[in-house]
Amino acid sequence: MEGKGRRVTTKPSNWEAGIEEPTEFPMCRCEFPAQLRTSWSNDNPGRRFFGCKNHGSVVHHACRFFSWFDPPMTPHTKIVLLGLLKRIRANEVQRRKEIIFWLIF
Repeated sequence: MEGKGRRVTTKPSNWEAGIEEPTEFPMCRCEFPAQLRTSWSNDNPGRRFFGCKNHGSVVHHACRFFSWFDPPMTPHTKIVLLGLLKRIRANEVQRRKEIIFWLIF
């Protein structure tokens, strides 16, 4: 489901750093500017999308607004990113085990 509708224009925050940022943020169905988020799913690791600011909120019901900002990744890019994420997660688990070991002994 691609989101369409009004857009809010803003100045890119990381333009000087060379990071591609949106110059327009779509308005979600809640009438708020949608937030730029990053997906870390296995299907779209690191791919950015616009989503409702109330997404996942227990108090507010999200309007389920969704629109991709980044184009789809190539299969090779997905494999590389997933491999790096797996390594990072394994290092984090090992680090936690070491911290627990030093706290116990």
